Amino acid sequence: MATVSQTDFNQALLDHQAGRLAEAEAVYRNFATQTPDNADVWHLLGALCQQKGAISEAQQYLDRALELNPDFPEALNTRGILLKDLGQLADAESDFRAALGLVPDFPQALTNLAEIRRLIGDFDEATKLNKQAIASAPDLASAHNNLGATLRDLSDFEAAITAFKQALSLDPNLVDAEINLAATLNLAGHAAEALILAQKAVEKAPDYAPTHNALGLIYFDSGMIEEASACFEKACHLDSDYGEAQGNFANCLARLNQLEDAIDHYDIALRTEPDNADIWANKAAALQAQNILIDALEAAETALQLSPDHADGHWNRGIARLISGDFTGGLADYEWRWRLPEFKTRQFNAPQLATLGEIDGKTVLIHSEQGYGDTIQFVRYVHLLVDHNPQKILLETHEPLKPLMAAMPAISQVYLRGESLPPFDAHIPIMSLPHLFDTTLETIPAKTPYLTAAAACTLDLSSETKLRIGLVWAGRPSHKNDRNRSIPIETLAPLYEVEKAAFYSLQLGKNTTDIASIPAITDLSTYLTDFAATAAIIEQLDLIITVDTAVAHLAGALAKKCWLLLPFAPDWRWLLERNDSPWYASIKLFRQSEPGDWPAVIKAVVQELEN
Repeated sequence: MATVSQTDFNQALLDHQAGRLAEAEAVYRNFATQTPDNADVWHLLGALCQQKGAISEAQQYLDRALELNPDFPEALNTRGILLKDLGQLADAESDFRAALGLVPDFPQALTNLAEIRRLIGDFDEATKLNKQAIASAPDLASAHNNLGATLRDLSDFEAAITAFKQALSLDPNLVDAEINLAATLNLAGHAAEALILAQKAVEKAPDYAPTHNALGLIYFDSGMIEEASACFEKACHLDSDYGEAQGNFANCLARLNQLEDAIDHYDIALRTEPDNADIWANKAAALQAQNILIDALEAAETALQLSPDHADGHWNRGIARLISGDFTGGLADYEWRWRLPEFKTRQFNAPQLATLGEIDGKTVLIHSEQGYGDTIQFVRYVHLLVDHNPQKILLETHEPLKPLMAAMPAISQVYLRGESLPPFDAHIPIMSLPHLFDTTLETIPAKTPYLTAAAACTLDLSSETKLRIGLVWAGRPSHKNDRNRSIPIETLAPLYEVEKAAFYSLQLGKNTTDIASIPAITDLSTYLTDFAATAAIIEQLDLIITVDTAVAHLAGALAKKCWLLLPFAPDWRWLLERNDSPWYASIKLFRQSEPGDWPAVIKAVVQELEN
């Protein structure tokens, strides 16, 4: 082994700074052998190993440096970074605070401690520490970057964007600031600009996993799930211990209905981030989508133990509870939906109805909040409201539902979303009514019919001598679960061989184009001008066969015989295993026994028809 001169060592420092890690490492190791009690070289060797991903060695060398010199602020700061990346936030914080105890204005330690405080949700201290770091070192790009991350978490997107841009002006090669800027632009609604910036970051640092993760998040938010999946998979390939990327990849796999693979990647993510409530909550959703309810509940409970106010944790626990028949706990959790970004809380001058005792003598507004079927299902509670002596019941709903709902005697007036509303004393979202009435599986108000066909129908099917069957095989393509609930029209072919049946399509949307090539189906779409008109046609039919769409709820509310075709993991309101519905006495359920097996469901329907 050649003796390392000071000149050699200085060159190694330059090599290290320039990214020529192999050259620097060889000199550092030789120098450490020559001077085993030199804390500086062990610190440098530890920092280098950390850079190249040799984490175990890095920790060993940094520990050695601090054994030799416990009052070594730079080594404490470097080890703190290592511990933070390992998810050991408490130990990392201890090292950063120890470094600051030695050098109170140590800017790198200040901003690193700020990052720890941000990660645990202490945004006030994180902001304070980052500003202190910037005051100490105005040109420290990482401090501006970390300040931007904190401001983003506080939803101050414009200030965050300014901070990230400042970081990049100080260090154009700070890729973390570039991808943070892209992510924040995306959150601020500048998706196109964010995408271009993230793509450039990937080109600039193709072997840096966070760039692929950042690009994947932008694709994911834009609904480009397959593109997002490829990005996350690349990030995981580059860094298999990158918990966030593993969790994001799992989210994509779940959206693509590759649920078993999704669970595997959630588990990989949890090995490095066992205290990440988001990952536990998302795992709960994936388990629930496979009807693995005990494990789903356990995962959701874990998320809530880690973060008691975790909205997705409550939501996913609620869905698992509801589909298990636990309406008391499930409906309470369901109220957490207003904390989710996809649900927009309405602002009214009147309070939300909280107890039944508030109804007497009051004008109450019920407002639709989700799909058409949800409104049809839960408008049944109007009859229960009447028992509590309101002065008036008003309903705000979707335009296609207005004529149908206006025919309900208990409703004084129906309004469309966006119309001016008269004064009212209290309001309630329509899907909060079951919770208001403390609904259990045994107390569901299941009396039907509670809706009537209020429209005159210009179509007369009375001359049809065969069994008149209405068909719906697809829902809205934009529905997040549509790939599971809708059936390819060609899968229905065995139905047409049932000679005693005549089939009428109640399908709307682009799927109506499929009907032209199928003589066995008569297209009634031109008559389906709204739900009142649809109800009038349903009344003329003998049977409705439908996937999980609003038509199923309409048929059930009219007490019309209906066969509902369900995917393996159904919506919570249909529960599991049973072939009847506690919500609608006239509905019979046909379920997939295996995910995606629609042919078996259709075979069962054909057998039932032929009996």
